[in-house]
Amino acid sequence: CLVFIPGQLDTTCHAFVGESVVLPCSTAPPGELSLSKSMLYWQIGMKIVHFFQKGQDSLKAQDKQFHGRTSLFLDQMKHGNLSLKISNVQLEDNAEYICIYKQVEDHHTKKSKIKLNVSSKIS
Repeated sequence: CLVFIPGQLDTTCHAFVGESVVLPCSTAPPGELSLSKSMLYWQIGMKIVHFFQKGQDSLKAQDKQFHGRTSLFLDQMKHGNLSLKISNVQLEDNAEYICIYKQVEDHHTKKSKIKLNVSSKIS
């Protein structure tokens, strides 16, 4: 699940309840991304999982299911790593996630779909 395959739209990730998981998403920019002019949405349907704009997290509209459990790799974003880390994974996190990256000026949009399969640990 941590392998970045350029151009591959659909990736399936697996996690157990209580673990952390990284949902991969990347763009291959020529040079560094301008984060102040970038928008990054992580969504399940219309549900906001994580939103980043103008160089910072913007979590007012974040669905409360994910409150305090999501993070981006801020130090790696300018190099194209748009992956989302979800901590303390829950069964209800089992879903198809969409990563949408937009650059404000050139209307360049990148979209990826990542399926997360969550299992409960068998004791």
